[in-house]
Amino acid sequence: MYATQKRLAFLIMLIVITVSLFGCSPSAPTAQTGEEATEAVAQETAAVVEEATEAVATEAAATEAAAETGEPKGVTVAMTSAWDSMMPLNTNSNYSLFVYDQIYDRLAQGNSQGEYDPRLADSWEVNEDSTVVTFHLNPNATWHDGQPVTADDVVFTFQMYSDPEVSALSRYYLSPIAGTDDSGAELSADSIGVAKVDDLTVAITMKSAMFPGNLFNNLNSVYIVPKHIFEGKTAAEINEPTLWMTPIGSGPFKFDSKIDGERIEFVANENYFLGAPKIDRMVVRIVPTGNLLAGLMSGEIDILAGGGLGSILLDDWATAQAQENLVTSSIPTTSYQMLIINTQKPYMTQKVRQAISMAINRDALVNSLLQGQGMAVITPISPISPYYNPDVTVWYDPDQAKTMLTEENFPFDQEMVFYVPTGNTTRERAAVLIQQDLQAVGIKVAIQSVDFPTLMNNMREGMHDFGIIGSGGTFDPSESRQMLAVDSSANFCKTTSTVFQDKADEGNAALTFETRKPIFDEYQVLIKDETPMAYLYTSNSLMAYNKRMVVNVDNFSVLNWSTWTWDVQ
Repeated sequence: MYATQKRLAFLIMLIVITVSLFGCSPSAPTAQTGEEATEAVAQETAAVVEEATEAVATEAAATEAAAETGEPKGVTVAMTSAWDSMMPLNTNSNYSLFVYDQIYDRLAQGNSQGEYDPRLADSWEVNEDSTVVTFHLNPNATWHDGQPVTADDVVFTFQMYSDPEVSALSRYYLSPIAGTDDSGAELSADSIGVAKVDDLTVAITMKSAMFPGNLFNNLNSVYIVPKHIFEGKTAAEINEPTLWMTPIGSGPFKFDSKIDGERIEFVANENYFLGAPKIDRMVVRIVPTGNLLAGLMSGEIDILAGGGLGSILLDDWATAQAQENLVTSSIPTTSYQMLIINTQKPYMTQKVRQAISMAINRDALVNSLLQGQGMAVITPISPISPYYNPDVTVWYDPDQAKTMLTEENFPFDQEMVFYVPTGNTTRERAAVLIQQDLQAVGIKVAIQSVDFPTLMNNMREGMHDFGIIGSGGTFDPSESRQMLAVDSSANFCKTTSTVFQDKADEGNAALTFETRKPIFDEYQVLIKDETPMAYLYTSNSLMAYNKRMVVNVDNFSVLNWSTWTWDVQ
């Protein structure tokens, strides 16, 4: 129907052009009076309008008939940066997770209430001393090639992730599991504590008694792969990208085609065990933030990926809310943005890091960039989390910052390298404001704009002084551990101190909210004091989608899209 409306607008435009040309035509009969000419134009206009109306009515009827007869339903999803790998265990990028979430399955997935919903596992239980979680797999789950999903696939997946010879940036998520080191790598061949109980049951043993939510939070980013596809392959073969180019998963959609950095397409998995998707085809397009609204208004985009992967530009928010064809929603999230500081640079001392953080006007970022659709933070814990510590207040004192930098003999004559990802307009603007704040206290900053995968790689290599990225966060505060743990592939601040992971581990060893909360209150005090990076703000997800869609967007901010439930009317 929306295409029909666009067709009608186009035909009306043609009518106007036709009428204009007819009235000005030099070939019009010279003996014709003004009234006769007007009458002729009116008649011609009426004829064209009638023809256009009939054409639109015919097209509308055809559209409705097609819907009744089951014409394929397609949806176009937009996100602002591309996936960085087709290998689900080898990424730190949430953009990639959206792609994997269509092809593969997780054991369970988080929701916006801070709980976990079934996915590949339809139930689970925790033992009395909170050291083992036993998952029961859905008996109807099958791979895209028809073979059943079994406990053997799950065990094989965890063994593959933990194999230190396999490229696995996501290996960190396995670190709470017995038989692994602090990076999540196996201590010996297949030592990871993931065991088959029977064909549909898997037990995961943790290193010590631990709050189960921490394990579930980590498993939210672990996708299960088919043993029968990869068994017998060497680590070198598994690391080869071509092996992953035509993926076989158990997820709601099957991979169809892709153009790297531009788009990826999927078709419905009609045998999906949680229910066949209601849409037949999904196209994921990479669209700069500034173009999202135009795409939604024209109908070229149906929905944004949300959760920090694609949100309406704040400058466009009022316009988006006024569109009759769109549904809009401002959703508070656990997500947060960070100014990464390379702590391994000799001049980035603790006091210098504090000064850098103190120089940033976070309220200005929230007010000018977010138009109030968010909150300033100084730790990774969102104000909507029950673990938020309101006593750890945000600071801003550029005069004190400059004094501290001088006392630390900061090299004011040296230019700092600031990597900024392209495509996310809000981050790009935030970087400029941060650059101005830092220059106001004497720090020279050169922004280098690169695509997101390059930014991640360059920061892993330690080529940065600063970088700006975000995280989706979770209600559980231990989520932030991944970027502060010494052996984590996401340790972009290059910290060599274990104080953060030690405090997070202390909190995770406490088994109730009441015992965990004081520990994570201390964790937030520690983060502000040490300032391994400058946390900036948490932002609402400015979601928009075409009103023809039936979808629940509340869970998008916790990377739960449940695309098999989406529908179009």
